[in-house]
Amino acid sequence: MNILQGSWFAPVEGRFDLIVANPPYLAAEEMDAVSPELRDHEPRMALTDEGDGLSAYREIAAVAGSYLTSNGRVICEFGATQGSDVRAIFEAEGWGDVSILPDLDGRDRVVVARNPA
Repeated sequence: MNILQGSWFAPVEGRFDLIVANPPYLAAEEMDAVSPELRDHEPRMALTDEGDGLSAYREIAAVAGSYLTSNGRVICEFGATQGSDVRAIFEAEGWGDVSILPDLDGRDRVVVARNPA
């Protein structure tokens, strides 16, 4: 196993069948409402992009396809109110079979998309 550190895909080479991500998805304005149990034990950059909470999805949707095999998939967790925005981001980048899946509580929380290539 190799562990690489970098900004999203910067250190990555090759093609993969599956890319899974749990990017920072909280908008900066949501950070005051984060429970202390989470806020005090996670690096801030793991929780928020300091913007609208969607910048990681824009980057992943724009770039991940070039790191996937022809039938590869991307799976990402997102915030409970972001489903339609995340779907729109992936669809605007030409991803196929974009699905939004619920968590165990029935809230939309995961996007699954097929390589647009």
